[in-house]
Order: sequence, then C-alpha cells, then structure tokens
Amino acid sequence: MSYFPAKYPQQKIADPAVPPPVMRVIYSRPHLQGRKLFEEILKYGQTWRLGANEATELDIFQPVTIGDKKIPEGRYTLYAIPKAGYWTIAINNDLDLWGLRQDTSKDLVRVEVPVTYYNPVMEYFTMVFEKSNSGANLIIAWDDALVKLPVKI
Repeated sequence: MSYFPAKYPQQKIADPAVPPPVMRVIYSRPHLQGRKLFEEILKYGQTWRLGANEATELDIFQPVTIGDKKIPEGRYTLYAIPKAGYWTIAINNDLDLWGLRQDTSKDLVRVEVPVTYYNPVMEYFTMVFEKSNSGANLIIAWDDALVKLPVKI
C-alpha cells in the first residue's frame, strides 16, 4: 500500500486528527524470480491488473484530475495496457474483482503515459507516489520499466 502524502501513516499515528490522505493505492507485489518481464510475465498490448491476485485499487479521498477527467473521491480499480513506447493506464469503476478481466465500459478515464527503460531494476513490482508541481505522480515500476501517471490535485 502506498499513500500520498507518503508519510500519512506516520502522521496519523502522531496526530489522530490529521486530515485523510489525498489518495492511496492498494496492490500485490509479484517479483521477477529470474524471469524476463516482457518475455515471460507480461505481453505488450495485453491488459494487466498492475500487480497480482486481486485487482489493484486506487482510493481517492478528495477530487483529483487524471488525464483530462475530474475524478471524484471514491474507490476505483487500476489496470494497464503496456506497449513498447507507452502504457495506457485505466481508472475503472468495477470493484472487488480478481482483476483478470476488466469491464472497459466502466472505465472513467484512460491515459497514455510514456514508459522509460534502463532504470534501476526493481525485483518486486512497485507503486509509489511522488510529489510534483501539480500534485503527484503515481510511479509504476518493475524490472527496468518505469511509468509516471500524473495526478493533479
């Protein structure tokens, strides 16, 4: 689980009256185990639930903008369609599912974000938020691939 702001859990322990975080992502963390990411685990052009097991969830505690869409506070699922030069990230209303089949009719927004390679290798799939000038980026990294989903606050 990752929060924005990142130190929210510590802030909440120190001060129970601290306001809720802006958002958090809840996901499972598969690891490479010697496998090649785009030869043995993922396929370009195929939908991926951004993790393992249950579908990855994005909880938004105040309205944000992703792509050109204002997203109200609520609970959503995330999935991606990786391509060689960019990934399509989808925010979806379908909840409490395993994540293997997405109902695209429930997508709120799809955003194409560039992917970079040759980053430091991440053995475990990782999702973290980083502060940006307009809000935050959700960093999605595995193996040497990295994408940043901009979120305006």
